[in-house]
Amino acid sequence: MNLQEILAKYSKYLLLVPGLIISLFVVIIPLAILIPISFYKYRFPYLIPEFTLDNYIKYLLSERTGTILLNTFGLSTLTCLVCFAVGYPFAYTLAFKIKSPKVRTYITSLLMVPFLIDWSIRTVAWISILGERGLVNYFLITTGLSSTPQKLLFSPIALIIIWLQTYTLFMIFPIYLAMQRIYPDYIWSAQLLRAPPHRVHYEIIFKLSKPGIVTGFIFVFVSTLGDFVTPSLWAGGIQTLGLSIASYAGNYLWPQAAAMSSIMLIITLAALIILIKVGGIKKLVYER
Repeated sequence: MNLQEILAKYSKYLLLVPGLIISLFVVIIPLAILIPISFYKYRFPYLIPEFTLDNYIKYLLSERTGTILLNTFGLSTLTCLVCFAVGYPFAYTLAFKIKSPKVRTYITSLLMVPFLIDWSIRTVAWISILGERGLVNYFLITTGLSSTPQKLLFSPIALIIIWLQTYTLFMIFPIYLAMQRIYPDYIWSAQLLRAPPHRVHYEIIFKLSKPGIVTGFIFVFVSTLGDFVTPSLWAGGIQTLGLSIASYAGNYLWPQAAAMSSIMLIITLAALIILIKVGGIKKLVYER
């Protein structure tokens, strides 16, 4: 078999090569280094390649571990739910209520405009909104809902709001994509059979858009779980697993940081496997 025949036979796989190469260098090789280091001993300033489970045992038996894991996964899960509460109605309106493709294109383009602005600028802008002299406190005081300025910044509320602004788009687009693939005949048939509107929405639209919902949850969950910069700035001192890893790594305690990273990876993969099994994400790749 000559080169031309080989290229003709395997040409459809060539587009996978760049992604596989990137995954090799940014995922597989780092993990191949990270996991063995998590079992190493550390004596300043050297790593000692001797197998030990002390890094895992000490962290799992620590009194703060439960609180840190609860903060980490609780905040990420809550952000997913908030993004869903905002993103699902928006995706539904975009898919079913706006009939003009041109208008839908304009709206989706406007959704991406904030990503053209630097992350730090978008984040710092919340000071003028959530600060003690910001717009929210001005509204609360002028309407009589509060007599004193509320401390909204540097709190879990501020963190979730900033994450909402950052990651809602990652919830909207997968749901919108899933809704776009729903056959209109399903909805029309149910309406002709006089099914109640709430049954039509739940049994057809919601259930058939479930793969997009789960995909959006995965995007937001993974993005917030690995974010340690935003919690360090705006969470008001709440400790998360990402902050712990960054702290240990910053102090050159690589085995401990690697052990915590491995624990996060295992828990995250378990959660993602469950979501994928429940959501049926493979349906998203099917053509009509």
